[in-house]
Amino acid sequence: MRFSWQMTTMLHRFDGEDAFAEQIRKASLAHLAASETARRDLAENYIGLPF
Repeated sequence: MRFSWQMTTMLHRFDGEDAFAEQIRKASLAHLAASETARRDLAENYIGLPF
């Protein structure tokens, strides 16, 4: 559930989004673009973690 929320807030702009939320969204995307570790973490969560 946390992963879905994180992806949704990172990839979508919502009505009423303030400047702070916009900067958080942009920073999350920039971190993902710059960090192999962040991309790996996203990929592992996307395909599903072992239970």
